[in-house]
Amino acid sequence: MAVRSVLFAVAFAISIVVGRATVLPETGLALFWPSGGVAALWGLYAVSRREVVAAGVLVTVIATGGNSLTGFPLTAGILLGLSNGLLAVAVRGLLSWERHRAGELGGERTSLATLPDVYRFLLAVVVAVAGSAVFGMAGLGVVGTPLSVETVLGWVVRNGTAVVVIAGSGMVLRDTRHLATRSAVWEALPIAVTTVTVLYVVFGPGRTLPLSFLPFALVFWAAIRLPIPLATAQGLLVALGTLGLVLGFSGGPFSTIADDALFAMTLQAFMLLAVGLALVVAIVQREREQLVDELADTAHLAQHQAEDLKVITETMPDALFVVDADGRILLHNDAALSWVREAPDGEGLHHPTTLAKRTLEGRPIPVEERPSARAFRGETVRGAVVVVDDIDTGEPRTVAVDAVPMHDGGADTPQRVLLVFRDVTEEFVRLHALEAERTRTERLISDAPHGVAVLDMQGTVLQVNDSLAALAGRPVDAVVGSSFADLSPRDRAKMGVYLERAVAQPGELLVGDWTIETPDGEVSYVSLTSRVLTASDEQDEVILVNVVDFSEQRRYEEQLTTLAERDSLTGLSNRRHFDEVLDAHLRRCETVGPTGALLLVDLDHFKEVNDTMGHAAGDELIVAIARLLQATLRSTDLVARLGGDEFAVLLPDADQAGAEAVADALVQRIEAHTADLEGTRRRVTASVGVGTFAAAAQQEVDPLALADMLLYDAKDAGRNRYAALDASGTERSRTGARLEWIGRIEGALERGDFELYLQPILDVAADRVVGAEALLRLVDEDVPVSPGRFVHLAERSGLAPELDRWVLRNGVEMLSRLHALDPGLVLEINLSAHSIGDADVERDFVEALERHRVPAHRVVVEVTETAAVADLVAAQAFSHRLAAMGTRVAIDDFGAGFGSFYYLKHLPFDIVKIDGEFVAGSHASVIDRAILRSIVGVAGNLGKETVAEFVAEPAVLEVVRELGIDCAQGYLIGEPVPFDVFVERHLPGGSGRWTTHGPATAGSATPGAGTPTPVEGARV
Repeated sequence: MAVRSVLFAVAFAISIVVGRATVLPETGLALFWPSGGVAALWGLYAVSRREVVAAGVLVTVIATGGNSLTGFPLTAGILLGLSNGLLAVAVRGLLSWERHRAGELGGERTSLATLPDVYRFLLAVVVAVAGSAVFGMAGLGVVGTPLSVETVLGWVVRNGTAVVVIAGSGMVLRDTRHLATRSAVWEALPIAVTTVTVLYVVFGPGRTLPLSFLPFALVFWAAIRLPIPLATAQGLLVALGTLGLVLGFSGGPFSTIADDALFAMTLQAFMLLAVGLALVVAIVQREREQLVDELADTAHLAQHQAEDLKVITETMPDALFVVDADGRILLHNDAALSWVREAPDGEGLHHPTTLAKRTLEGRPIPVEERPSARAFRGETVRGAVVVVDDIDTGEPRTVAVDAVPMHDGGADTPQRVLLVFRDVTEEFVRLHALEAERTRTERLISDAPHGVAVLDMQGTVLQVNDSLAALAGRPVDAVVGSSFADLSPRDRAKMGVYLERAVAQPGELLVGDWTIETPDGEVSYVSLTSRVLTASDEQDEVILVNVVDFSEQRRYEEQLTTLAERDSLTGLSNRRHFDEVLDAHLRRCETVGPTGALLLVDLDHFKEVNDTMGHAAGDELIVAIARLLQATLRSTDLVARLGGDEFAVLLPDADQAGAEAVADALVQRIEAHTADLEGTRRRVTASVGVGTFAAAAQQEVDPLALADMLLYDAKDAGRNRYAALDASGTERSRTGARLEWIGRIEGALERGDFELYLQPILDVAADRVVGAEALLRLVDEDVPVSPGRFVHLAERSGLAPELDRWVLRNGVEMLSRLHALDPGLVLEINLSAHSIGDADVERDFVEALERHRVPAHRVVVEVTETAAVADLVAAQAFSHRLAAMGTRVAIDDFGAGFGSFYYLKHLPFDIVKIDGEFVAGSHASVIDRAILRSIVGVAGNLGKETVAEFVAEPAVLEVVRELGIDCAQGYLIGEPVPFDVFVERHLPGGSGRWTTHGPATAGSATPGAGTPTPVEGARV
């Protein structure tokens, strides 16, 4: 906008100077005043109303200044400046208003490309120039110029000429410059040269002949031949060329006019006509050419349409006839020849109306009722179905007939009829087949064993079978017409959402669950499969719903869910359900603060019942204790069987005193109950650990771990009692020391204050060390601490899996270092019962094997017999997963349990490590040797390897060798030592290789003083 304003301001100032140069000295009148045209063009080129107003203001200011500099008083200069400013605003405003009034789009953007645009432009020029004359005459009056009709007329002609010549040409060049092609420019050059020559001949020096009309002939010729911008340029050349010659040489016929005012008006009128004629004729010529082109295109299109219609008519499969009232066939297509033959008299084709026609039922149709006869009476017939015999075979054909009357001019009676025969025999055959198929489909729906419903797109039942109606407890008629959602008032909203999804996904199978309720309130659980069936007409779309009753399956699943949450023996909650309820209570405590208490109940001497009286007696006692616990507790409390003879009780709202009261009552009632029983059952009592959630929060320990530690406090204190912490956490047992140990373990895990010691394992037959067992030590103080001091606490507090993960990661890393010295070594690593089946433990083990590139078959995972028996199913699955990787599994402490041989049969383990209880004294005990012999025999028959623990004397090693035990482990072979010491003593290159006489190290363990006890030499 700024650049455009500067350019126009400069052009306007120059135009004032140019206009002053055309002033006649005798009269002071200007022959041409271009500043008015530049002002108008400035307003027309503006792109916004704001710019139009700015143009008007600048024109006024510049004109006022120019007039003042040339001698006009300030008042006269302002008035004359306003007249020019008005031209800048008025011409643009009038054009925009006229376009808006005419309803044309883009009214703000003026143009001059059509004849209506020219008319509007000329009208706007007349009105704007007349308006500017008001200010102009006032300005002239101030300087004393006599005002007359001639003065006003001279003002209007002078400014109108300037606006048409300058602004009109400028608009044309802006709007139609794209029409000035290169070829058109070359064509315009000869005309321009001729025009210059003619102008010189007519208006040159000394020319007085009345030949001023000659340039108009060239203007007219250019307007007819050239595009609009070049034709306008030709007119502009004539106008400005004439002005220049007249001013420069005073030649031409205009020089003979004596009256200066008349001379000026004549010259201005000539210029106006030159540009106006070129502009109008060029635009008219272009519109004529466009009209001719459009007419040619229309004719061409009509010809193509006629040809296309002829092709379509000739090739269409339907027979088409045009017949008159006398029965003559006036027009027909090729398909019509299949229905008519030449007349016997040779006078053309048989009239198609003479064909015998029958109804679908076989009745003849009277002639006056046939479609052609009805059409001649003025009726339009569409799709009348009749039966006609084929003229070749005589077989009946089903035909759809259209008969349309054709009128000539305004006649009321049709003179011709258009007949269209369409053979629909095959369609009717298919229709009958579809009807039969529909009947079969309806029968299938009706007789289907499951529910079927057909709904409209709004969910209204259109069709329903007997099965669904029976399921809903309603007759079929009562269901049809109702909303499908009415079958289940409680799930109405859910059904609405389901049907919306079905409609939104036409053609796709949608599955969902729902309930159907009978009027009596009986609820059935059903599975829905629905699909929108789309026909060619969307109005025929329906929703097909299949309904399958799975109420029995749901009840069965609910029973399975109940079994999954209940202990099969006692009916109490099982461990899984108890954990869920405990987690929910812990979340509640996080919100409202710690509340409630947790009791762990463990039966004393219960194992003796199983071992002496059998499992049936033990199960009977467990069931009785479960009933007793339920009878003692409130309905809001939860009692669960965690496994074996261990129970848990959750008291959601109990305080310390209430929890202890419940625990005391349980201890007394269990003692009273078993006192009346026979055999070892009368010795069964209960130990109870009582932990409140407030005390667990204060001690920053897991509530279940706290109750478990308190349970063992009760057992350590003599059993048949309970142990608890008071609300403030003051110790009344050894739990405080256990809590300190838990903190010590957690700190050691964070700092890495653990170390793995290695105890060698001897291949008895090969008489050499073939592996080692990794044994954990806590080294946070000066003296390493054996796991016997803290492992059970880690298991009770839930830290055992974390400890085992540390052992596995570091054990595998240590084995990779051992393989650098002896690739054949095997490392045995112990796992807690709490880590069996733990996904994180197994993942860490696999990642460690991959990271250190250790073969999985060089690792043996040890699990104690009692740990495996605690969850036999988990132990079996665990063993199978390790076996799939190649890792072997060993039963540690085998023989410590009473059912060892039973579990050996069912547990998929590879190695049996015989409990040291049967090994340490076997050289002196016939019984121990007999037990060892039986274990070795059974293990050998099952394909298991055997390892003897607690081999602390040469005589014991001889017994092991004699009995055929595969490997030996104990202080005679070597005590647990750090990595570097193990390498020095037992690997190639070390100073202490094993010999047939025992370890060659100077300080080897021998029986006597300083020899560790069997307990110390086993897994510690």
